[in-house]
Amino acid sequence: MKLETERLILKPPVAEDIDAIVAVANDPWIAEMTLVPHPYLQRDALEWIARARENWEKQGYGGLVVFTRTGMAFVGAIGLRALDEPGVGSAGYWFSPVVWGRGFATEALRELLRFGFEVAGLHRIEARHVIENPASGRVMEKAGMGHAAPEDLPDRDGDGMVPGIVRHLTASEWRDLQLQPSFSP
Repeated sequence: MKLETERLILKPPVAEDIDAIVAVANDPWIAEMTLVPHPYLQRDALEWIARARENWEKQGYGGLVVFTRTGMAFVGAIGLRALDEPGVGSAGYWFSPVVWGRGFATEALRELLRFGFEVAGLHRIEARHVIENPASGRVMEKAGMGHAAPEDLPDRDGDGMVPGIVRHLTASEWRDLQLQPSFSP
């Protein structure tokens, strides 16, 4: 399984991706802007790959690694996971600070939303970001996720909470967005 956009390739992670995942995910900026564990070790990448594989097998969607189409440079990770409510998924992502501001996260999230609604058949997709990372919220907005509400999120150590924002988009809203000339997936 592989998803492609104009500039990116998104595919389920494999063992050969571990070194690239660890090298990027261990960046202190990613830790500061997300709930990704820090330091991010090889065992964290192995656990994420195992969860991604299990999710793909059980629900038909899961974690994806993101590479540039030109040069196949690893730039980040994105994925969908099932929530307790049937037909509802949660999107999450992180990207290398080297590519921040280039639109890769928005491009990847739009493709993930398309896949979630059109292929996986979800009727609502949520995404969360820590309040200190408004840029992630802007990525979600540009991808069409306009609904926003405050929500406390578990911190990366699992022993406390941090202020965050939850956003969502429904399948019918996604279909409506596709009809707008100014919205290009």
